Amino acid sequence: MNNRAKVVILFMLVLCSQHSQAQLWAPILGPTQATAASGQAVVWQGAGVGGIPVRTTNCAVLTSSATVTQINSALASCHSGQTVYLSAGTYSITGQISIPSNVTLRGAGANQTILNATGTSGGNVVNLGAGGLYFAAPTISVTSGATAGSTSIVVSSLVGLYGYRISVGSYLAISETNNSSYVTSSGSEGVCGWCDAGWSSTGAYARGQIVQVTGVSGTTLTISPGLYGAYTNSPMVAQTYGETVYAGVENLQVYANNTGYSANFMMSACAYCWIKGVESNYTDGDHVDVAFGYHDEVRDSYFSNAFLHTPGQHDSDVLLNNKTSASLVENNIIERTHVAIMLEWGAAGNVIAYNYTEGEFDNGSTNFLIGGIDSHGAAPQFNLLEGNVATIFEPDSIWGSSSQFTIYRNWIIGTNRICNPTSGRGTVSCSGANGWYGVQAVEAMNISYLSTLNNFVGNVVGSSQMQSLLHYNTPGQPLPQVASVEYPAVRSYDDAAYGWSFGFGESGDSGSGGNVSGAGCDGVVGTGVHGSCHLAGTSATDFFLGNYNNISSTITPAVTQSLPASFYLPSKPTWWGSMPFPATGPDVTGGTGPGGHSYGNPAQACYFNVMGGSDGGAGSPLTFNASLCYGPQPPIIHGTQH
Repeated sequence: MNNRAKVVILFMLVLCSQHSQAQLWAPILGPTQATAASGQAVVWQGAGVGGIPVRTTNCAVLTSSATVTQINSALASCHSGQTVYLSAGTYSITGQISIPSNVTLRGAGANQTILNATGTSGGNVVNLGAGGLYFAAPTISVTSGATAGSTSIVVSSLVGLYGYRISVGSYLAISETNNSSYVTSSGSEGVCGWCDAGWSSTGAYARGQIVQVTGVSGTTLTISPGLYGAYTNSPMVAQTYGETVYAGVENLQVYANNTGYSANFMMSACAYCWIKGVESNYTDGDHVDVAFGYHDEVRDSYFSNAFLHTPGQHDSDVLLNNKTSASLVENNIIERTHVAIMLEWGAAGNVIAYNYTEGEFDNGSTNFLIGGIDSHGAAPQFNLLEGNVATIFEPDSIWGSSSQFTIYRNWIIGTNRICNPTSGRGTVSCSGANGWYGVQAVEAMNISYLSTLNNFVGNVVGSSQMQSLLHYNTPGQPLPQVASVEYPAVRSYDDAAYGWSFGFGESGDSGSGGNVSGAGCDGVVGTGVHGSCHLAGTSATDFFLGNYNNISSTITPAVTQSLPASFYLPSKPTWWGSMPFPATGPDVTGGTGPGGHSYGNPAQACYFNVMGGSDGGAGSPLTFNASLCYGPQPPIIHGTQH
């Protein structure tokens, strides 16, 4: 057993005996990043707000005749800890709504309070924070203390760009020059120069995390949380100069109309902010953007459909980027987008858990398997994906590397039902020729050559839908199923479905060399240690335990010890319902999923059993109200209440 495996087993035994208590624990790192098994690093147990405040006092009650100006005026005038309540009705939104610190915007329910968004000047329908990026470039050096788990660092100065001074309560983004042994901003389509928020022209500061300063003594800073990993390559810090705190939006719907918004909901430089019980009915751009977020939360919501189903500036998704840290995306339904959930540009230490995704597609290639959970731009790290039921997990190679994902107790279905219409807004139909499954580039777990040092524990890979796929080139014939493929073996785009795929680049990369192109491939740009668009040995950097492969009907490697129900929840949550907990894993039996090893999750049950959804999103967007699925909820607390 190698040292990495020993660390993982020790970690899991500790969690098994103490998982009922919130605690700090070390991420599982590969040999290229030294850390002690007892090191205190990622605090997944405390992800999110840590208990969404229950605000019972309304500072204003508005009706559907209220204008954007009146809504914003009420929000700006609201006292700390109070709520602007939007009564049931349809509101004409011709601009942007901005929620300030310590204020909640609440509706009567996602199916009752509807924001009909028709603004044409760009921006976002609902802003939590200022709606733009508010972190200066890193100009202050970290002179010592940047070790894994460290809660104390020494900096060269307390004053950085624009004269902003670090003090107790300040939020800092810590970063370093890319460590070429496992971090690169060069991918299979070139150099991601924007992957560090424009701090450089080459994405040189792609990796990082956000911390809060809890103490200052001279130039020694006490920070929270501890550093997820060591920063050894000229570490720097950047300060925020416009953080919003404890802003929330609840129980309403944004109804988009393809008029030019960037996102339906935007959290920018927001700390302890949340979105809860909302519906996002189509989106012009993204459903939710979280940029430079710290302990934010997106939960119990429904994100349905999009006007754009093509790659580009937006992916019609829930997006965490720009060093967003310690945030939680939990118990959401995401259907018929381009990608469902995306992490990029240094997003670190976040928890993506118990979400249900389906129906994603690219309208330029409607037989192509896309969607699910993706890392797309350089250097997301140390993120936990737990309990999701998703189309595909794909840390891709397009704009650089990713690392240290922990993938725990997820069911990755491995295909997707695509239904008409594939453009515009209209009634979704999956009947007859209107609905089909994606049969090209079918890889349930598609781990690119630029994603390393990951942990795969207790997952279920594949589905009956995946095994029932029909051949693209030979209609009516079953699509051959392959349990796993890794470069330098040749991978097929049209002629096989794969449970696991390792070491390839873009989805069309067969590994044969003949179809590899792009500015970041074959040493043309950014050779570093990744000089080609496929690489042998990718899986050797990862750890595997107890994953069920539906193609081979095997659990590998075998599990010889108990697995904790969760890596971040201390116990079965109040919103869970009657479903067994945990619901997915090699130790789960009697489920309706592959091998009986999965019951799905509550978001999937809400979609099918309460909302009347069907595979592919027929008739969507559907009627949604979180209380109908999960009931009135007490404050949700995963870690320490703030």
